[in-house]
Amino acid sequence: MKQFVVGFIALFFIFNAHSASTNYGIASVGYSDFEFTNVENSGLTYSVAFGREIHRQWYAEVGYLNLTNDSDNDTKLSGDALYLAVLGKANSQYGELYYKLGVANVDIASTRYCGNSEFSGDACSFDEGVVAGIAGLGFDYYVGLKSMVRLEYIYLGGEDNLSTHLVSLGFRYNF
Repeated sequence: MKQFVVGFIALFFIFNAHSASTNYGIASVGYSDFEFTNVENSGLTYSVAFGREIHRQWYAEVGYLNLTNDSDNDTKLSGDALYLAVLGKANSQYGELYYKLGVANVDIASTRYCGNSEFSGDACSFDEGVVAGIAGLGFDYYVGLKSMVRLEYIYLGGEDNLSTHLVSLGFRYNF
């Protein structure tokens, strides 16, 4: 996982294509419909990202997605992803319409009790790393000189029947 993060950062800053680049940060909350092998979950999620304009019509973005985090009496499930994506954009007087294509490293962990009761001590668990692709569509609406509101849909799909649909609302700040 550490090599994946270091590789993201290195690739991200290589894209310094011109001196007048625009950087931005995003914080979002959303709703996710998560599926992996025989596990399904839906619920609130969050994400953070950092982006950089690499061309007047292109952004590079690196970020973190919380895909699922659920805990009930006999099951604990968590899913997190680090991603690198390229965004193609089209400007208007109201904001920027964009599409997102990328790759993610998803870490999924689950523990559930397999015995007759949760006190039996028999636990079935897994902790897996999965490579996934990302495709998304969104709109950044201008609300100030350096601030925008982001509405976004992301599909994330990968190995072992990983499938996640994520809709989020966030705040983008340009610096």
